[in-house]
Amino acid sequence: MVHRDGKSTMLGQWRITIRQAEEAARAGRFDEAIALTDRADVADHHQTLRLRSKIGLDLVARAGRRAESDDLSGAIEDLRKAEALAVGPDTLAAARLTLADRVAGEVKLNLQAGDPSRVVERIDELGGHKITGPALRRLREVAEAWRAALDDSRRGEFGRALDGLHRAERFAGEIARDALAEAQTDLEQRRKGAAPRVDALYQALGVGRPSEVLAAAEAVLEVVPEHPAARQARTRAWQQIAAIGPTAGGLPQRSVRAVPTGLGLGLDPEPSSPPAAGISASSNDPAALLSIFSASRTQNPAGRTPSARALAQAGPPGPSGRFLLWVDSVGGYLVCLEDRVVLGRAGSDATADVPLMGDIARNHAVLIRDGDGYILQATHACFVNGQSVDAAVALRDGDVIRLGSTVELEFRQPSPISATARLEILSRHRLPLAVDGVILMAETCIIGPKPQAHIPAPSVADSIVLYRQGN
Repeated sequence: MVHRDGKSTMLGQWRITIRQAEEAARAGRFDEAIALTDRADVADHHQTLRLRSKIGLDLVARAGRRAESDDLSGAIEDLRKAEALAVGPDTLAAARLTLADRVAGEVKLNLQAGDPSRVVERIDELGGHKITGPALRRLREVAEAWRAALDDSRRGEFGRALDGLHRAERFAGEIARDALAEAQTDLEQRRKGAAPRVDALYQALGVGRPSEVLAAAEAVLEVVPEHPAARQARTRAWQQIAAIGPTAGGLPQRSVRAVPTGLGLGLDPEPSSPPAAGISASSNDPAALLSIFSASRTQNPAGRTPSARALAQAGPPGPSGRFLLWVDSVGGYLVCLEDRVVLGRAGSDATADVPLMGDIARNHAVLIRDGDGYILQATHACFVNGQSVDAAVALRDGDVIRLGSTVELEFRQPSPISATARLEILSRHRLPLAVDGVILMAETCIIGPKPQAHIPAPSVADSIVLYRQGN
């Protein structure tokens, strides 16, 4: 029909739109069908409302098929769309309960693998999509009690931790029985191993020699990584060691005398040894926060100091090796200066630049600085973001590196104007010397409160740049 004003209308256009939506729905193109029924000219029509209700039920049915095919994300998305189409709440609740029961089997495997934190995160994530049910709630209770027990054990509260594991065992029944029994055995072993170390720490605190306190504190933190007294003693010992030293030019000078640790990444114990590096600063200078110690020699627990090992060499002559950097109120970092850094297993025979206490090879992988970027070269089983590394792969900021089956590190290169990078240990593994991270230092290292800092230091008002020049 054509009106006199020249405007035309097509009677029955809404019928064509609804027919197109019906055809799209029959073909399984539900997104297209929903978009057509959302059009203003048909949205309130009674045929459209019936069609939308049918599409919603079809989506619920497809969600069930997707769940059977292990397409969990697709199933969740279909149920979300069905809810937007006003499918009945009873129908949605039944579909979500079925989905929760199906995914509970997958979550149970994570619990049996001894990863309660992952179980809690997974169930909370599902809860955000309204996927919940009795099976998942029970698994969460087990995982919560188990995770709390692990947290207690990391603080050295072994009695509470054991009670937590017993509570988790009661909730679990037959679920993860073997894994919980293994966790209890591990807890008992850690408790027995920690007891003499804690006694030695308090004895060292009674004597009051910082180097002995530091060694004893790190021995405790090796088995009880969040022991409050040991962490506090370590911080105070570092501060006392840094405060001991000669003065120069009338200004206090941070001590650079290294201290023995006896933990596999030892430091030079001789007071007369020349420092590896040092920072002199007045008490008003931000650089007074920093202390640098030699980390060029290894020492075994028996106190025998073998000859210095050859560090990985690459590039032209210049600054080389490793040192320990302590930032007051922030923590300690192992700084590696070479362009080629070996990652491997810690031990009396360790040859790696970054020795990790885990089930990996002595020389497991190599990080190579190539210009402004880094390459991970695998000599044994390595993964980046879950993908196996056959030979070598370029790294990007935020990549997660896994060595072997359990040791996980996060690679961070936060500053676009610096080739320096940081390694953060994501798994529960540690270096023999308690540090908060590893710095792969190029020309500069930024310490400060901004996201571009290589060493995050929220308590520092202005960024500090540590740089190297010549030798």
